[in-house]
Amino acid sequence: MNTPADTPTPAPARPAAPPFVWSFARHETFQTCLRRYWYSYYGAWGGWRADAPATVRELYRLKRLFTRQQWTGRHIHQALDRLVTHHIADPAPPAELAARAASRELDFMRDEFRDSRAEAVQPPQAAMSGLFEHEYRIDVPLLEWKAAADRVAAAVTAFCASLLWQRLRALPEGAILPIDRKTTFEIDGLAVRAHPDLAFRDGGHLCLYDWKSDRLPLAEHRLELGTYLLLALGRWTEDPAAVRATACNPVTGETAEFTYTAEDVEDIRSFVRDSAEEMLFPLEDPAHNLAPTPDSFDCTADPASCTDCPFLRACPRWHR
Repeated sequence: MNTPADTPTPAPARPAAPPFVWSFARHETFQTCLRRYWYSYYGAWGGWRADAPATVRELYRLKRLFTRQQWTGRHIHQALDRLVTHHIADPAPPAELAARAASRELDFMRDEFRDSRAEAVQPPQAAMSGLFEHEYRIDVPLLEWKAAADRVAAAVTAFCASLLWQRLRALPEGAILPIDRKTTFEIDGLAVRAHPDLAFRDGGHLCLYDWKSDRLPLAEHRLELGTYLLLALGRWTEDPAAVRATACNPVTGETAEFTYTAEDVEDIRSFVRDSAEEMLFPLEDPAHNLAPTPDSFDCTADPASCTDCPFLRACPRWHR
C-alpha cells in the first residue's frame, strides 16, 4: 500500500481540446502532412500554460517558428494593416508615409532577428518564438536576409503609391469594414474561421482583398478567397454577385479578381463541409475534437514537404 510520501505527483492535466474550427490553413496542413497537422492542432494545444507538460510546451514553441519567407509575409501584412487602420487619413505625401511605415516595420524585424539569432526565449504570448533558419542552423547569406527586409519595404512603398491606396483614402467614413481575425461563423453548425485582409464597400460592390506574397500564381487562390465570400454573405451582404474578391501581390502590384455565382457559393460550402468531415474522421471523439496519439497520424510520403516544417525536431522521421 502506498503511503502519501510514496504516491507520485500526478502530471499536470492537459487542457481539453478546443472546439473544432475549420480554416483554409488547417485544410492545407491536413493535406500536406498528417503528423504536422497533429502537432499543430493537438500536440501543441495548451503549450502556453506554465503547468503544461514540457513536450507540449516545446511543440507550442516550435509551432511559432517562422521561415524567412513566412516572416516576410507576416510583416507585409502587419505594415499594410497598420496603414489602413491608423493612417488612412494621414495627409502626408505617399512617399513620406511609406518611408515612415517601412522604417517602423524594419525596426520590428531587426529586433526579432536579433532575438532569434541570440536564441532569446520568447514569452508564450508572443506570436513568434524565433526563425526557422536559426532554430535548425540553416546557413543563409546575409544578402538573403536583407532581401527579406527589402521586400517588406518595397511592398509598403508600392502600396502607398498604388491606385488602391488612393481609392481607399477617397472612400466615405465607415466604408472600410472592421475585421476581427478571431471571430468565426457557422456553416450547418460547423465553426469556420476565414477573413480577408481588407474589406470595404465601394460603388455598390463589396470588395475583399487578400495580400499574397508567396510564389503561387494568384489565380490559384480563388477557392481560398471563396471562403471569405462565405463570411461576407453572413455578415455584410446577401448577394454573391455584389462581391469582388481580389488576391493582390503588394510587392509587384499584380492582382487577380474573382467573382462568384450562387452555384459557386454552394460548391464552396460543400468543399468546407467535406474537408471538415475528412479531418474529423480519424478522431477518437469527433464531438469533443479529441484526437488519438500522434502515431495514428502518418508522416507525409513527400520529403519535400518537410523543408519548411517547424516540427522537424520532434518528428520521428527526422528526430533520431
